[in-house]
Amino acid sequence: MTHTVTSLLAEPPSATPHRYQVYRQAKNGLHHNHGPSVDSPEDAVASFLQTTPAFEGGGVRLWDHTEMRIAASAEWQVETTRMGFAVRHRSNVFYDPALALAASRIAEREQLEQSISNRLRMAV
Repeated sequence: MTHTVTSLLAEPPSATPHRYQVYRQAKNGLHHNHGPSVDSPEDAVASFLQTTPAFEGGGVRLWDHTEMRIAASAEWQVETTRMGFAVRHRSNVFYDPALALAASRIAEREQLEQSISNRLRMAV
């Protein structure tokens, strides 16, 4: 018995033109793409950080088409206030150290911009 493998099965899948895509979870549990696909890791992280969930507590994921895996996700912790209200806090989890570093740089840049903005308001 002779086994032949077609080139379609033997070759690795080609990379998509845009590497990263943000997905938001709908109430029915399915994830739908949100915003454009991007190739830049910094742009992908910025888009992921700015994406709000479709509903309270809904999932947000950053998908890496090249690696075929989730690169980042938003997780929600529920904290009860002293008055008994449940409040959700978003935690961004990055599964790729390079994307985590990009996220920390974005956060530092935003803190610097906020600091400069506050100083300018106080000077006026």
